[in-house]
Amino acid sequence: MDVAEVLREHWNLKPDAVEPLTGGMNSAAYLVSGDGRRLVLKAVDADDTAFEPGLALAVRLDDAGVTTGRPTPSKHGRLVERVDGRQVAVLEYVDGPELDETDQAEIGELLGQVHAAAAVEPGDTADWLRFLLPFEESLDLEPWIRPAVEGAVTEVIALGRLSWAWLHGDPAVEAFRRQPDGKVALIDWGSAMQGPILYDVASAVMYTGDLVVPAYLRQRPELSAELDRGLGTFLRVRWAVQAGYFAWRITNDVLTGISGPADNLKGLADARRSFGL
Repeated sequence: MDVAEVLREHWNLKPDAVEPLTGGMNSAAYLVSGDGRRLVLKAVDADDTAFEPGLALAVRLDDAGVTTGRPTPSKHGRLVERVDGRQVAVLEYVDGPELDETDQAEIGELLGQVHAAAAVEPGDTADWLRFLLPFEESLDLEPWIRPAVEGAVTEVIALGRLSWAWLHGDPAVEAFRRQPDGKVALIDWGSAMQGPILYDVASAVMYTGDLVVPAYLRQRPELSAELDRGLGTFLRVRWAVQAGYFAWRITNDVLTGISGPADNLKGLADARRSFGL
């Protein structure tokens, strides 16, 4: 893809410099500089159904006061353009250092704010879990994966009715950025979806630690009983997602966003250890 040409043709932008960005597990991204601005061009597969809804969510949350790396509409007013069989968007560049495991309180508080601003009516948990279907054919890569995933799915369905919101979907520490004014931004909305809030909370706990939870509850105290009842179950679901995802990457030899095949093997091994196997 000729990034400069895409920017000129679809966004009327004339970049002075284009620099590839690393680290995207499911996307390609470029830092674009020009006209005194810095932007990010991001491209994902044509069948990525979470991409455009995630961009729309980023706009709504940015309007609500959360810095998200807001998408810039194209000259046609669209958040996404289709180019060379890919979905392409241009986002505001969010600078600032990434948070780390010592910033669990701020991560939990911001997630609570996001879920409060983006609450939706509860849906059917079994239907929501269909996002695991793309991994189905890879679950027999190792004999422990399918029983672990199916067991976690059964447990979470048994929880019954849960609180829902628009979710970030993958709130790893590198998605949280400290701003010059001290506030925290949350970027990378490519995994956004509607679902149980417990999934985002469990993901943040998996990535950073348990101190996310009391900070989250300072924003959402009404959810204390729900977190007590369901967080452990959703931690198992979150590790089940990791197992399925890395099994799929290994099966299909997907190496985007990593240094080599060993990183995929490590991701799967981490999931296995979480199940005590």
